[in-house]
Amino acid sequence: MSAGTDVNQIEITSLSHINGQDKVVDVLQVNLSAYFNSRQNGSGSTFGPVLLVGPSGTGKTLVAKAIHCELANLKLIETNGEMLNSCSELNSILLTADDNTTVFIDECQALNSKAQHILLTAISEKVIFAPKTNASKSKTAIPLANFSLILASTHEYQLQDALRNRMRIYCRFNYYSIDDLTGIVKQRADALRWEYESLDVLAEIAKRAKNTPRIALNRNLQMAYSVASSDNRAVITKSDIIQTFKLLEVDELGLDSLERSYLFELSKHKSMKLNVIASKVGLPRQTVATVIEPYLLRTELIEKIGSDRAITTKGKKHIEDNSI
Repeated sequence: MSAGTDVNQIEITSLSHINGQDKVVDVLQVNLSAYFNSRQNGSGSTFGPVLLVGPSGTGKTLVAKAIHCELANLKLIETNGEMLNSCSELNSILLTADDNTTVFIDECQALNSKAQHILLTAISEKVIFAPKTNASKSKTAIPLANFSLILASTHEYQLQDALRNRMRIYCRFNYYSIDDLTGIVKQRADALRWEYESLDVLAEIAKRAKNTPRIALNRNLQMAYSVASSDNRAVITKSDIIQTFKLLEVDELGLDSLERSYLFELSKHKSMKLNVIASKVGLPRQTVATVIEPYLLRTELIEKIGSDRAITTKGKKHIEDNSI
């Protein structure tokens, strides 16, 4: 088997391959065992529906695909809530699905209220209702197959309560420890047959990934491989890691130059309003609030004081040690 060149060439095909989300895996494996036992006893039960919730990049899509493989379903219909712009598109997906289909809707909170109601009816009554026509004064109920439904969301409370509460299996994803992330990076590097100088190299990749596998793999590990390959070497070394993060402008906490610029501007003042600091770093305030600030708040580099933002002692020290 030749070595891979892209971190996304490897697909997770079993829940046993999932690292760092032990509670999620345990819940799913119990439900899978119960489902297969009921099928052996002659029950026509359906697995799920499943709701996977948690921060972006923490592995919800990987787990959804692992569930699909565990179920041994023949067909996977994968879509995104933002792509289902009309009820007819959702109806088409639900009608296309058969008993051996997994329907996976990522970012399901983006579904509009009508689409969410269709899903609720599909789950609770196993039907969808065709619109009224001139020939029929009432809606026609169209029966649905026993497909497996998996929803994933970064903001589950944007779902209607009735839909959210109908999900039988509810799994919450958390951020990863450095040790778990190191294990994930090692697993992927080994699967791709990428050689590395030591585990310390992989630990550094994990350390600068904001506790998120997607960043550890898609940005850090991939770039480290590219740096080594650009020098026509097969082994990722410590010097490659230094060069990798120099090119990415990512520091020891995983902050990039824009995030450090945010901290630097904030350090000049006792506190600042969101719109003021957004103008200082040249980004829309919504981007600053949703992209830059969450990690800085989580790592206690900044704090909110009412509607103002202020840098913490920890944040000031980080700026001093990692000057722009």
